[in-house]
Amino acid sequence: MRREADMTGTSATFQVTIANRGRTIACAADQTILQAAIAAGIAYPFACATGNCATCISKLDDGTVSLLPRTDAALREAQVRAGLTLTCRAQPRSDVTVTWLARVAD
Repeated sequence: MRREADMTGTSATFQVTIANRGRTIACAADQTILQAAIAAGIAYPFACATGNCATCISKLDDGTVSLLPRTDAALREAQVRAGLTLTCRAQPRSDVTVTWLARVAD
């Protein structure tokens, strides 16, 4: 399964399933998963939204994303290879399923 891809300039829309909430939302290819989740009213855990804090670190259960620039302190390449992503920096390149790893009150 590919974790990163390059589809710059595309206007596609993909389906993103937020496993923690059992919801599937639409996410444009030029939008981050976090932006789409917030727009859909999902209280997705985040703090900085710039790839610096790792509050939104999530397991990429299925699909392919492209990651915008981030700090290595928030997400190392080994973590990407292990299937983790930052939803504030992840733009879908296929339909995806993510599970956030932060503890959040229901």
